[in-house]
Amino acid sequence: MVAVEENAAGLRIVYEESIPRRIVVENPGVVLDTLRRLVDEKGVESIVMSSGYGVGLKRASEAEPWEIAVATLIHPGDEARGLRILGLRRAMRLVAESGLPAWFTPGVVQLPTVPLHRKLDRIDLGTSDKLYTVAAALWDAVENRGLDPENADLIVAEIGYAYTAVMAVKSGRVVDGHGGTVSHRGYMGAGLWDAEVAYIAAWLEPRYSKELLFRGGAAELLEENYPPPPPETVAERARKGDDRARHVIEALAEAAAKDILALTAVVKPRLVYLTGRWSRVRELRAEVEERIGYMLRSLGAETAEVPATARAKEAAFGAALLANGLAGGRYRWITERLRLGETRGTTPLDWVRLGGLGEKALQHVRRRSRAAD
Repeated sequence: MVAVEENAAGLRIVYEESIPRRIVVENPGVVLDTLRRLVDEKGVESIVMSSGYGVGLKRASEAEPWEIAVATLIHPGDEARGLRILGLRRAMRLVAESGLPAWFTPGVVQLPTVPLHRKLDRIDLGTSDKLYTVAAALWDAVENRGLDPENADLIVAEIGYAYTAVMAVKSGRVVDGHGGTVSHRGYMGAGLWDAEVAYIAAWLEPRYSKELLFRGGAAELLEENYPPPPPETVAERARKGDDRARHVIEALAEAAAKDILALTAVVKPRLVYLTGRWSRVRELRAEVEERIGYMLRSLGAETAEVPATARAKEAAFGAALLANGLAGGRYRWITERLRLGETRGTTPLDWVRLGGLGEKALQHVRRRSRAAD
């Protein structure tokens, strides 16, 4: 969580904190309490909150319960199991009911700059927080590296603790993406599934949990219990000759490189941003750079990183930039460049056409929301 204020140089960070996911799951009210304190003590006038798979841009107070349910989509069985994403859902509801000056924002699939053929039967081209990381990279490319927004051709890779997600930016606009469940293997999540494995899951586990989407990642190579050890521990073990730890780093580097190189089919980047917790592991970063090195050299491109803050993630900084822009501040150009305002009235399920599944899911969520009210 990051709060910024404008000054003559651009902006100044006035608050930053990272709230562990488990705390949000156990006590979603901590998010509301923190935001209220920022409004009261720091004079925060605009808030952008993580919105799961995405809500078409609107004030949080205007969001319908079913929109929040779609943005945090799980089936009734997972609701009964108390899946972790319910922490985000409850936090979103609390903020929506609070009257705070907060915004819910879209995921990549809802952006009008992504062509229809890239959205077909896709939900996770990048969740709302991945779009915040793009905003942070776009800020750095323009403000710190002197690119004109029209020339801001970027690939933004977030190699995180759970997933790897990669987005393509052309002329400062997002045109494609591979979210964590569409990209190649992440650390915890398997990423894209072999459709035959999905078929077996539908056959043998007809009510399987979304928790499976947090399994099958490179961490499985460690053959240890979940949750897996943090990236820094794995890297240290690899340095000491642990072959399994070394295989984890190789698997993640190869997967990230595949996703980055795949997106060069739609954008020839000037900069490739490597972000996320795993990107700060030097061995992992070096391997990714080596695997994409020929592409970088052929395009005259280079890797980059968003200047680090002390505790918060790049996505939190990007969210603060968007909050500033939505309030009409200095970084309004970022929100306008990303065309966030044109996503109102959309949902992450709008382009799921296979078997009518998208519409069926929307109808189901709306019915359950009406019954809950």
